[in-house]
Amino acid sequence: MARHRRLIRTATLVVGGLVVSILPPLMAASAAPIRLEAENAVLSQATVATNHTGFSGTGFVDYTNVAGGFIRWTANAASAGSASLSIRFANGSTASRPMDISVNGTVVAAGVSFGVTGSWDTWSTKTLNATLNAGANTIQATATGAAGGPNVDFLEFDQSSSGGIVDYQAETATISQGVVESNHLGFTGTGFVNYNNVVGSFVEWTVNAGTAGMVNFEIRYSNASGANRPMNIMVNGATVASNLAFSPTANWDTWSNSRFSANLNAGSNRVRATATLSTGGPNVDRLRSGVDSGGGGGAPTASQLLAKMTSCSQISNGLYKTDSEKSRTIPVCGKTGAVFWKADMDIDCDGQRTTQCNENTDCCFQPDTAFHQSDGKPLIASVLPYTVVPSPSSTWDYRNFNIGGASVVAIIFHDQVLYTVVGDTGPTDIIGEASYASAVALGINPDPRNGGTDEEVVYLVFRDSRRVSPIENHDNAVTLGEQLAGEFLTNN
Repeated sequence: MARHRRLIRTATLVVGGLVVSILPPLMAASAAPIRLEAENAVLSQATVATNHTGFSGTGFVDYTNVAGGFIRWTANAASAGSASLSIRFANGSTASRPMDISVNGTVVAAGVSFGVTGSWDTWSTKTLNATLNAGANTIQATATGAAGGPNVDFLEFDQSSSGGIVDYQAETATISQGVVESNHLGFTGTGFVNYNNVVGSFVEWTVNAGTAGMVNFEIRYSNASGANRPMNIMVNGATVASNLAFSPTANWDTWSNSRFSANLNAGSNRVRATATLSTGGPNVDRLRSGVDSGGGGGAPTASQLLAKMTSCSQISNGLYKTDSEKSRTIPVCGKTGAVFWKADMDIDCDGQRTTQCNENTDCCFQPDTAFHQSDGKPLIASVLPYTVVPSPSSTWDYRNFNIGGASVVAIIFHDQVLYTVVGDTGPTDIIGEASYASAVALGINPDPRNGGTDEEVVYLVFRDSRRVSPIENHDNAVTLGEQLAGEFLTNN
């Protein structure tokens, strides 16, 4: 069980760690989105209906309440390449109705959430990206739950310059004080770049944009050093993200993503990632633009989420305190599909022993966590971003709210959103604690002896049967977290 420690000082924020997504550079084009009505598609365990308002065409498709029902469209693409797929839907039930989206028989997005829209007459749109072949393509939306899918009005696909993903491999970029290697698993392309252990080593990509404007990027990396290896991101010579965090991964074969956004000029642009520490940068696989969050409009921002938590409907039987407080002042608050609390952050360093977390670095170190990795071993606090929840008590029992190990938690601090998992439990009277790796990712001092922050940190815990699998995969936590956060905005 995690223990809280009295904080001695507050850390400063590492600027540039905001998680965002979407918008690409130049792609092959068709002039406008092409609409394919659902009522004209191939249907299985679904029927055409007209008993709700607001649909286009001659009707919409009502899925039968069984898993496996589907709509299959045929999309004729002018050329091979990435396209945005937008599905217009209504869901007047009280729960998400997820579907698998497949293209030409391959699932490109599993368990995509089609959240509650408020009524069957209220329509929303879910957008994701996929690669199409030139000519005919089959695009299928298959219900995965016993309730079936939502009502579906149409599919639109768009190959214009506003809807695709482009990957820029690190091994083909300009490299300074780094080498191309292939001695670890899981990279894309033909290799990855291993930065030299010096300040100033960099990888620079040339990115082409069809028009000037804001573009969102993702750098895929691995970092088994056990410590953050931040980099400055520059576009056309100007810094757009200072000390962007590249937090530790489980090993050199495990890859994660760090994200940023920047304004590009029309035409050619230089995007450079430069190491700021003597340890150099992480191993870098690629730069990706046009990242789709699965939210149909970008990952929810900190301000969007916080706007839903301005008031508290208390669900805990009593109150909690921070480690530095004598009186209990902090409630657990309820929202549709989630709970939240506003506290500080203490550092949990329990679990597997590492250079950062052990009996010598942490007076209260315990070699176990409440929840374990897929291999049965305790979590690694210096590697995995996770949140600590209070142990069950008469004050509040997280288990009664469909929350448990591997549930997703969005930690919000200084306009940053970090998606974590429930990884450990703490004292029954104190609230506000996260792992060493969580603090690193948020720019908070992670030292278990004097780290953490007394500033306000918001913990948004999603009440959902969907859990991160495996619990130690942070990429999966981000993917599911963005999806659940999007549903949270829709439902509250």
